Amino acid sequence: MIGDIIELKEKHLASARDIIAILKKEIPLESRPKLAIGIAGESGSGKSVTAFALQKMLEEDQVKCLVLQMDDYFKLPPRTNHENRLRSLSNVGIHEVDLEKLAQNLIDFKDRVSEIQKPLVSYNENSIGTEKIDVSAYDVVIVEGTYIFEVDRFDFKIFIDRDYKDTYENRMKRNRDEQSEFVEQVLNIEHQIIRNYKNNADLVLGKNYEPVNTNL
Repeated sequence: MIGDIIELKEKHLASARDIIAILKKEIPLESRPKLAIGIAGESGSGKSVTAFALQKMLEEDQVKCLVLQMDDYFKLPPRTNHENRLRSLSNVGIHEVDLEKLAQNLIDFKDRVSEIQKPLVSYNENSIGTEKIDVSAYDVVIVEGTYIFEVDRFDFKIFIDRDYKDTYENRMKRNRDEQSEFVEQVLNIEHQIIRNYKNNADLVLGKNYEPVNTNL
């Protein structure tokens, strides 16, 4: 999403190093596979910083990475989507996101298509455009988002085990919607969906981004 500011701290980079060490035991990165990594978790859990920290550490290891954010795949622009939620909480959920488009982008990447076309959201302009990306030089695509484990295209899945109550401070800093009872209701609905993803993850990160469980 245009306008996001990502601040990487040492704890994020340390977590990325740990993830890469685990990843290398399972997947020979030196063979330059077209690898898809998914990072799921609740709002404010640290999905974005984990994704970009992992990108930074992998590229220092000469593995070229592309990060995709689920926020770009919402069907409605940000403020319009928020207004739609205000009309009815039944509008909150997986159906808000064009997961078919995300899945197709991953399929194309793994099939070594040279270029993908993806949505690109601008929060300030409340708009959704398109972006063409030459993916031919990338070895790894990292996707982060709340519902991305609904897509069955990942070679390695990471779940950040922090719920919306744990992440209140982070959300106060980053959330563009006012903090209110309504927002907490939205986050609780998301929580009921997302909590089930933990069991399907290859790696679970704890509240300090440390690896606490691996299902490999």
